[in-house]
Amino acid sequence: MAKGMTFRNWWSVLYPATCVCCGEPADPDRLVCPACAETFLRITPPFCPFCGVSLCDCRCRKRPHAYERVVAPYYYEGRVRDAILHMKFRGREDAAIPLAAAMQQVVEAQYFDIPFDLITCVPMSRDSYARRGFNQAEALARRIHPDPVPGHPEPVFDGGLLTKKSGEQMQHFLGAEARRQNIRGALRLGNGRSVAGKTILLVDDIVTTGATAGECAGILRLHGAKAVYVATAALTRNTGPQKVHKK
Repeated sequence: MAKGMTFRNWWSVLYPATCVCCGEPADPDRLVCPACAETFLRITPPFCPFCGVSLCDCRCRKRPHAYERVVAPYYYEGRVRDAILHMKFRGREDAAIPLAAAMQQVVEAQYFDIPFDLITCVPMSRDSYARRGFNQAEALARRIHPDPVPGHPEPVFDGGLLTKKSGEQMQHFLGAEARRQNIRGALRLGNGRSVAGKTILLVDDIVTTGATAGECAGILRLHGAKAVYVATAALTRNTGPQKVHKK
C-alpha cells in the first residue's frame, strides 16, 4: 500500500461511490450527487398533524390513526423516489445512509420531547427478506438515534418487535383499499416481546396511505403500547383538489 493511502482510499479508487439516485459519481460520505440533492423536495412547516405533509399540500380527511403522528423529511417524488426504489429493488442498501440522516434531523426537530422506549421497523416476510437480502425499513431504523429525554433511558432498538407472515402481495403495487385488505391480519408481535406501557418509534421507508403503519401501530397498541410515533423517509402527496367541507 502506497504511503499515506488508507484502505478506504484504495477501496474508493477500486470501487468509486455512485449516487443512489442517478448512478453518477458521488461523495462517498453523502452518496447523493449535488444535481440530485438539489431536486429533493422537502416537507416544510407548518405540518398537518394527521398526515404529516405541509399544510399547504394537505388533502387528507383528518382521520385519526392508531399512531400518534408521522414525520418525514421528503415527498415521495423525483430523485427521492428513485433513491427509495433503488434501495428496494436494485440492492442499493446504502441509500439508507443519506435518507436516514435526513430522517434523523426531522426526528430530532419534531419528536425532541418524546420519551421513546423502543425503536422498531415495519417488518418483512421471510420470503421477501430472502429475495431482497435486507429489510430497507430496518436499514433506516438502525441509523436513527433519537436524543433521550432528560431523566429517561436511551431507547432500545428491536428489529424483531413485529413479524409478518409470508404469502402477502407487495404493498408497493396495490391501491389504497387493496393495501388495507392485504396487510390486515399479516402482522404479529414478535415472540417473547412485551410492549406494555412503552412509547415506540416505528420506522418505514415510505408512507403512502398509512395502512401498513396503521396496522403495525394497531398491533402494538393492542398489546398495551402507550403510544406509537412514525418516522419515514418520504410521504406521498395527494395533488388532487382540496375538498371544501360544508359547515
